[in-house]
Amino acid sequence: LWTNTNANRSTDATSDAFCLQSEGKLIYNNTWDKHNLIGTAVFRTYQSQSFSSSNITYGNASTSLADPVVGSVVASSSSGNSERRSVEMIGQLVYTYDSRYVLKATVNHSGNSAMGKGNRFGTFPAFGLAWNVDKEHFISNKVKNWLTEAKIRVGQGWAGKAPDGAAYYYGAYQSLGQYVDMSAIYPVRMQLDKLKWQTTRELDFGIDVRLFDKLGITFDYYDKHTSDLLLEDTSLPSTTGYSTIKWLNSGVLTNKGFELRFDYQIFKNKDWVITANANMSRNINKVEELPSTWKFDNYTFGNGNYALRIVEGSPIGAFYGYRYKGVYQNTEDTYARDAAGNVMRDYKGNAIVMRNGTTLAYAGDAKYEDVNHDGVINENDIVYLGNANPKIIFGGGIQVKWKDFTLTTYFYGRYGQKVINSARMSLESMYGTSNQSTAVLQRWRHEGDNTEIPRALYGMGYNYLGSDRFVEDASFLRLKTLSVSWNLPKRWLTKIGWGITKANVFATGYDLITWTNYKGQDPEVSLPSATSLVTDKATTPVTKRFAFGITINF
Repeated sequence: LWTNTNANRSTDATSDAFCLQSEGKLIYNNTWDKHNLIGTAVFRTYQSQSFSSSNITYGNASTSLADPVVGSVVASSSSGNSERRSVEMIGQLVYTYDSRYVLKATVNHSGNSAMGKGNRFGTFPAFGLAWNVDKEHFISNKVKNWLTEAKIRVGQGWAGKAPDGAAYYYGAYQSLGQYVDMSAIYPVRMQLDKLKWQTTRELDFGIDVRLFDKLGITFDYYDKHTSDLLLEDTSLPSTTGYSTIKWLNSGVLTNKGFELRFDYQIFKNKDWVITANANMSRNINKVEELPSTWKFDNYTFGNGNYALRIVEGSPIGAFYGYRYKGVYQNTEDTYARDAAGNVMRDYKGNAIVMRNGTTLAYAGDAKYEDVNHDGVINENDIVYLGNANPKIIFGGGIQVKWKDFTLTTYFYGRYGQKVINSARMSLESMYGTSNQSTAVLQRWRHEGDNTEIPRALYGMGYNYLGSDRFVEDASFLRLKTLSVSWNLPKRWLTKIGWGITKANVFATGYDLITWTNYKGQDPEVSLPSATSLVTDKATTPVTKRFAFGITINF
């Protein structure tokens, strides 16, 4: 119809973007006697500008319009202009004495246009010391025969992070339209002129050792302390007049852990070379101070729901829910009990029956631990169920070379990671008409059934509350890569001719085998964050892949 906003529609729009980056570097290097000094100065700038405008009209002049009096109507009109700038000045000195002692000092002075004038610039120093023990004069030649390398390292530094975006120290307003006989505007973005840099202080200690020129070991320990956490799009009380705040500095988080790596030449002769390498790491994070706007418990009582809690002194990624105790076998089993195990009774002397939420429990229903012994399973019975952070992440492999053949393997795994298997939860819920797994064939039907699966209840009951029933250990070991390659003998290449200097044939398999007790399809799920639980919603298992090829050099 000619009255439609898409009739004779016209759009006039333009956009323009410009980005400029620059870097200047000055390096000074000088050696005298046993001293060496390297000085570096770096100056970086970044600037981006963008502009856009759009005007859309409809009902424009056309012979198809019935009424020539009707003019074009403006559907929308908008424009935008944005500019971002940052500057970074870095100074670094590295001093070495007699190849034994190394001192490194760095200062980073950065500025970002996303913040107000009072906090626009931040200064972040760092320093490190290294001691090459194997180069000490008191180390005898006999020791040097087996101690190929020995280095001790220690360092501490500060780093800053600025918010993304441009000029958040300005408030923003938007048109409200016509108010009585006036045009009105209202604030839509809070002025953030006190926004600060997120600051991380990190302490590192490390050791590098190589023995007999065969065994190499590297160990690192770190301790990170992050303050003034930058939180994006945080909810605010409605009394402030705003629904969210774009950026907020609040909260303190620590991360401590270690990394251990080694490589070892197992055997070597004229035809054979066998080497092995491995690495492992462990990280422990802890919330030292909760953000000021953080809600203690984001939880609604209901099937399948777990509590998202971040508690001071606990890690990010912890699970909170109910302890699953199996299935009520009979009516007597449903009676509420006090801390001493005695049946609880009402004022008339009748036994009190347990309730899952507001629903009475019957034989065959899911049984949860009544932590506070009040006869009702609700949010007051939620407890800590586990941690989604792996205790250890590890990897490694073996390489075997025999003449022109090479076999390479790489393994990867995690140990001690807990995962909510929500896919299994859905397949064992027996709540609706969705397909169920064969596990429900073992559900409770009669008293005495030895099973952990409750009775089937269509559209009612609380037989699959978020509990440790569905929290599983997702530890695994996976053969990530298995590769075989063959370098064609040079005498063959000489006979072939064509100027071929090297030819290699290879075959590689990826993600071939996984060892795990996890009941889901793929134990390699995502790592935790502050805003979501680690949940496996039927993650598609990794695909076994194979590659074959030949490389020829002329």
